[in-house]
Amino acid sequence: MTPSSKSSSPSLPIVVGIDGSKFARRAAFWAAEEAVSRQVPLRLICVVEADEADPDVATAEAAGALRSVAEALNASGLQVKVETDILQGDPVDVLAEASRSAGLICLGWRGTHDSGPGRRGSTAALVTQAAECSVAVVHRRHAREAVGPHRWVVAILDDRPHPRAILQKAIDEATLRDASILALTPWPAESERSEYIRAKIESYLGERGPDAGALVCVLPRPSDVTDLLAQSADIDQLVIAQADDPQLIAQLVDPSTAAILRGTECSILVLRDRA
Repeated sequence: MTPSSKSSSPSLPIVVGIDGSKFARRAAFWAAEEAVSRQVPLRLICVVEADEADPDVATAEAAGALRSVAEALNASGLQVKVETDILQGDPVDVLAEASRSAGLICLGWRGTHDSGPGRRGSTAALVTQAAECSVAVVHRRHAREAVGPHRWVVAILDDRPHPRAILQKAIDEATLRDASILALTPWPAESERSEYIRAKIESYLGERGPDAGALVCVLPRPSDVTDLLAQSADIDQLVIAQADDPQLIAQLVDPSTAAILRGTECSILVLRDRA
């Protein structure tokens, strides 16, 4: 694993919502790799809802879920410090509060509190909207399933003149995953602005040295990004977008998009600038 550069808040932990589901466990392993690259602790939080019929049983189940994930991470060989917490309240509210002292919140695309096709991914979608830090909604295949032959980090750009934050994050994540970079821009592929974006990515890559090479592709951003994801869901990829584009974020974290990406390696990273 090639370390990526640290975040703008390098000492803040990465928080993972744990609910006993396989989706949360896979999100924890995704987050652990991020924590290793940032050299920060990993904080696993399990929320016991206040209206549980038997709080003692729910607390014991939460402790068991946390212990199971922590033991699996320790057995994996990943050199990460793991902290665990059991908190009480509404899962969305608790994780939103935890985001105030986190560098990143990571969630599985579906949880135990999501039921029915219309609600799949609803908790993750609400946390993405309420959090004060960046949020990753993780889709990850089971460890026994082979990933696709291609690795892409997709950066969805808006029309801001200096998109350094999202481009730098794309470089960090592409380096971490040994992936290529696809930038989706509001401009035609051969336009001056698109060529500028390509040059900036290659410049940032050049700062990493001769071993940081990666394929760079710049394409026009489609009107509906979910159509692109639906057509390329078999490609191992990470999609990065800015949190201040509410219409786009709503598309990316909508439960219908989660259903499209089910069983893929296509996770969503929503960047939020604390400043």
